[in-house]
Amino acid sequence: MITIYGRANSINVRKVLWLCEDIGLAFERLDYGRGFQDPNVPEITRHNPNALVPTIVDGDVGVWESNTILRYLAAKYGPPELYPSDLVERSHVDRWMDWQLSAFYPAFHPLFFGL
Repeated sequence: MITIYGRANSINVRKVLWLCEDIGLAFERLDYGRGFQDPNVPEITRHNPNALVPTIVDGDVGVWESNTILRYLAAKYGPPELYPSDLVERSHVDRWMDWQLSAFYPAFHPLFFGL
C-alpha cells in the first residue's frame, strides 16, 4: 500500500487519487498542505526536499510532482495501455500531461481562484 501525503481538495492530489481509484491501488492518504498539517516534516522532506504535496511513499521510494507520480504509478501498477512501453504511444500520454501543466493550468488557474 502506498501513502499519499496531501489534502484531497488539491487538484494535484486529486489527480493521484483518481488514478489510484481507477487502477484499484490501495493507498492511505494523510492530510498535509494548505489548511492542514505542515508538509515541512521529516516524513515528507526525506522524500521531497521541497516539502510540497502531493508526495507519495511506495515502500522505501518517495516520488513527488503530480505528473511524475502519475507516470510512476501507471508504469508500475497500471494496465499496459495506461502508460505504454512503446515510446511513440507513451509520448501521447506524456504530451497531454505536459500540456495540462504548461498551457491549461496557467490559463485555468486565475478563473478557478477567481470563483
